[in-house]
Amino acid sequence: MSACELAVPAPGSAPESIRLDLGGALWQMRSFAEGLHIELSNRTTEFVSRRTDSPDAIVDVHWADEFPTAGPPLFDAGLWRASSAGDSTQFDFFTHILGPETYKRAIFNDDFNSGQIFLNRRLLGTLDAYDPFEYPLDELASMHRLAHGAGVELHSCGLATLDDRGFLFVGHSGAGKSTLGKLWVKYRQAAILSDDRVVVTSGDKQYRIHGTPWHGEAGLARNASAELKAVFLIQHGKRNETIELKPAQAAVELLSRSFVPWYRARDLDFTLGFLQELTAGIPIYIFRCFPDVSAVEYLERVHGL
Repeated sequence: MSACELAVPAPGSAPESIRLDLGGALWQMRSFAEGLHIELSNRTTEFVSRRTDSPDAIVDVHWADEFPTAGPPLFDAGLWRASSAGDSTQFDFFTHILGPETYKRAIFNDDFNSGQIFLNRRLLGTLDAYDPFEYPLDELASMHRLAHGAGVELHSCGLATLDDRGFLFVGHSGAGKSTLGKLWVKYRQAAILSDDRVVVTSGDKQYRIHGTPWHGEAGLARNASAELKAVFLIQHGKRNETIELKPAQAAVELLSRSFVPWYRARDLDFTLGFLQELTAGIPIYIFRCFPDVSAVEYLERVHGL
């Protein structure tokens, strides 16, 4: 039996099903794991979807009594490992609490619109409630699907205005994304889509930003979207100022702050092309800012936020 040939039991009664809005896509999770109730984490409940249209991706959950040996890893993050499984991509998950054995395996097709999650019955079989799609699997699946032609996830804080305008504040860890998000909430009661990770998609001659459950230290996340109007690469400064970047430089800066499967050349090529098109149509600025309400006031006065 190969790494991607885990036996899928025939379903009996109708599976428990939950739908999630993740980065502009509708994900449906169906559990065929007998006796296991899907229990979402607190950060994910905001993203339960009420949509009734066809899902963009379906993930089915099953018990497994054994896991065939995985192939050579594409990437090893310690707590999870990615590997190729024929035309599919496989993720194995580990935790020191349960020992060195795989406690969960997820296998997705090439387009990441169909997947299977297999839970180790021996390690998890005593649970009556669990979230099989819990972080980081939900973000990994979303990130890979985006890189297959749907968009990009950026290390950023996303602001949505009441008139459907969206603004991104992009930066590495420690740049001040959560601080800026908290300032907008405190002084303007603004809608923050996430204070750490926001998804950008394109369509209908516009780019849209989408909230995600993968928030930062401020804990700000909202299941909403807005039309992207401008991007600000935030930096610490002694005063507030913005400098517009040329598209080529802006694309490189955004790529270094994006979440993309770096080990997959095709995905990397798509992401770079996506960012080149985005920066050609959306203004990108360096925003050197002081971490107080003056940063908010500056953006309102100079850029009309």
